[in-house]
Amino acid sequence: MEESKASKVTPVAIEANESKLIESAQEGDSVAFGKLVRIHQKRLFRFIYGMIGSFDQAEDIVQDAFVRAYKAIDSFKPGFAFYPWLARIARNLALNLIHREEKKESLDRLTEQGFDPATNSLGPFENLLDAEGKKRFYEALKAMPAKNRSVFVLRQFEEMDYASIASYLKIPPGTVDSRLHRARSFLLEALGDLLE
Repeated sequence: MEESKASKVTPVAIEANESKLIESAQEGDSVAFGKLVRIHQKRLFRFIYGMIGSFDQAEDIVQDAFVRAYKAIDSFKPGFAFYPWLARIARNLALNLIHREEKKESLDRLTEQGFDPATNSLGPFENLLDAEGKKRFYEALKAMPAKNRSVFVLRQFEEMDYASIASYLKIPPGTVDSRLHRARSFLLEALGDLLE
């Protein structure tokens, strides 16, 4: 019993530890930055995979985001949360990729590779869909317009409230609501037969 009490870490302790790691990273400590990577890697991957739908591309973007964050760590302002800053870097990289892919080829030709649903939990939809349903869900998500997909992913995967999404994307709350409605309608139309 005593061991489990001692092993519990409070959010305040996590935040204080993260602040120390950021401070050390800003002083050039790459080991401290490596610890930040380990803390946020899985969550960031889930977020980007939700936007992109490709395991390999999501891995590349997450890795690139961490490299860019490391190079720009001096510009990070202490006292702010690290993850939103990091997620913004990754989100911009993901949106750039989406725009390039939309110009280059049809989204239908993009394929998922390497995703093992048994070892990766990617959000509340996982329990509703079998393997084929998951594949169709991510195909539909990829086919969704990027502006609607961003709002949907932030709401469903990151569990952000409307005000936070509006602030994050720099759009009015009413726009968040309408884009989320369009995203859900798009998915219902694409996946309606799975819900019957």
